[in-house]
Formats: sequence, structure tokens, C-alpha cells
Amino acid sequence: LKTLRKHLSAIRNTFIYPYNNGRIEGINNKIKVLNRVAYGYRNFSNYKNRILLHFKLNPNTTELSYKKNEEHVLAA
Repeated sequence: LKTLRKHLSAIRNTFIYPYNNGRIEGINNKIKVLNRVAYGYRNFSNYKNRILLHFKLNPNTTELSYKKNEEHVLAA
């Protein structure tokens, strides 16, 4: 009963708001499974490309956005 009282506001919010972290948890789980399966990749670039391929992302666009953010940090 103490635990329910302690978390009552969070419990109410689950009924009010339609948001949850299920999608992110699923992505994390897929990456962890790939990590177990990918044991033996020679470098991080191959591992990263495998993750991007699994989620059907374009590796070139993600690298460009990363480089733009990196340049912004270096300029500051």
C-alpha cells in the first residue's frame, strides 16, 4: 500500500497520457541482440553499419549529421 501511494501520481499519468517508452525499449533490445550476434566484428564501423542496416537507415545521412554536429561543437 505504501508503494502504491508513493507512485500514485505516476500511475495516474499512465491513464491520462498516451506516451510510453516501449518503442525505445524495443530498439535497445534489438541493438543488444545484434551485439550478441555481432561478436567478432573487427571494427566499430562495421557494427554501426549493421545496426543502421537493421533499422533501414541510410548510413551516409547519419554520418553527415554527426559530422555537422561535431563541427558545430568544435567551432564553439
